[in-house]
Amino acid sequence: MLKLFHSPGACSMISHIALEEAGADFEPVRVMLAEGEHLKPEYLAINPHARVPALATERGTITENIAILNYIADRFKAAGSVPRDDAFEGAKCNELLGWFASTVHIAFAQVWRAARFTDDESVYPAIQQGGRQALEKHFEEIEDRCGEGWLVGDRFTAADSYALTFFRWGNRINLDMSRFPRWAALNQRLLKQQSVQRVIEHEQLGTELFRPAA
Repeated sequence: MLKLFHSPGACSMISHIALEEAGADFEPVRVMLAEGEHLKPEYLAINPHARVPALATERGTITENIAILNYIADRFKAAGSVPRDDAFEGAKCNELLGWFASTVHIAFAQVWRAARFTDDESVYPAIQQGGRQALEKHFEEIEDRCGEGWLVGDRFTAADSYALTFFRWGNRINLDMSRFPRWAALNQRLLKQQSVQRVIEHEQLGTELFRPAA
């Protein structure tokens, strides 16, 4: 059986949703980042980079969302991961996933984990402010990409799940998410997906932060 090592509300939620959407037989294993469980020897033996997600398979462990999502796509050929029946849409999905992971996600790291970038605590506020400014710009681009449907073609993919996660994080750092109505509409479609509902319930997240603040 597959094992997904994840932390509630973290980016591992994207792989969690993809496995649920695929109907995969897997065991979700919580790794509580807030309690430092990702730094313990037991987890470092699974992922020496001390990050989630990690997917334990019959042949070994896979880390990094993009790698896991492509594995799920190849193994299960299901929605919610990366398209495999259209080479262009598959590439566009991976393009978005790459931008999300390498650019948008990094801006959140600036806000939440300035220590990753320097040991000089005096510049932490500048790093955090830079992250917030970058997120404002990135979020405008996500809003523009949303259109009237899904982010990639006319189907639910992992890119949508990643955007859903970012919307929640935007609320957590008190950005004005009411500025992104098309993105909010995408979230409402996602919240109707049974796989998304199951993950939100399992991770005990509630749905309030997936919507603009009242």
